[in-house]
Amino acid sequence: MTIDQLNSHFGAAGRIAFREGPGGHPIAALVAPQGVCEVSLYGGQVLTYRTLGFQDALWLSPLAEFADGKAIRGGIPVCWPWFGKAPAGMPEGTPSHGFARRSLWRVVHSEYAARETVLKLELTDDDATDPAWPYAYQLTLTITLGDCLTLELQTRNLSNEPFTYGEALHTYLRVGDARNIRLLGITEEALSFNDTDTHDVVYPKTDLVALISDPDMERILALTADDSSAVVVWHPALECGLSDVSLGGPRHFLCVEPANPHHTGGEITLAPGSAHVLTMRIQPTSPKEKNA
Repeated sequence: MTIDQLNSHFGAAGRIAFREGPGGHPIAALVAPQGVCEVSLYGGQVLTYRTLGFQDALWLSPLAEFADGKAIRGGIPVCWPWFGKAPAGMPEGTPSHGFARRSLWRVVHSEYAARETVLKLELTDDDATDPAWPYAYQLTLTITLGDCLTLELQTRNLSNEPFTYGEALHTYLRVGDARNIRLLGITEEALSFNDTDTHDVVYPKTDLVALISDPDMERILALTADDSSAVVVWHPALECGLSDVSLGGPRHFLCVEPANPHHTGGEITLAPGSAHVLTMRIQPTSPKEKNA
């Protein structure tokens, strides 16, 4: 659809609007009483999320590439149908994190109510696939902007045989200075980070409830998830060597990712016609609210 068609079919004055983004792909802006967010249809990727009284909860690299075949660095990339390196047995050169984050998604529904704005995107094997993925599927991402930001990623098997897949919501959370934050709820003790060591660990964790205490931004970021088997915590060293991350960039983000990764035995197997939903919520609060 063109931008005009998207606005005609799915836009709503003051609540949902579409515009052309970098690289020529559409971006949807959602507005609700408590906040705003932006979503790129390329990648089905939430790029920004801001609530009243707080700066953006998500980090988007100033050097992010918005181009076909490239992954957008920042926001919430959708890793599917595998997370990390391609599973064993797939062709050499198969890209990491699957093809969903490099595909153009379709808008299939939008709505709003007094306190919520909802956008639903879809990706199927008619839209995008890979030689390493010979299955029919329907991937639906429901983004609900309300008192918090909620993402529901549903995978449905449209094939005539079972398939097994991995997934993650690769969430880049914005922080004031990663050296000063504490990540609570992952292990018995709080996790901390520095400039010299890369932290890249998959923690077996169901019913995720994680809190990032950020004194520099004077807030706590709460992240919860349902129906994930693990959480991935990634913070690269300051000199990470990534071309789309500026010098000093790693100090300002931390990735906390609910996942069902195949390489840890947390993958999902779906029978024909069945579905699975991975849900994540993000909500900024002030330390005073948590201590009240």
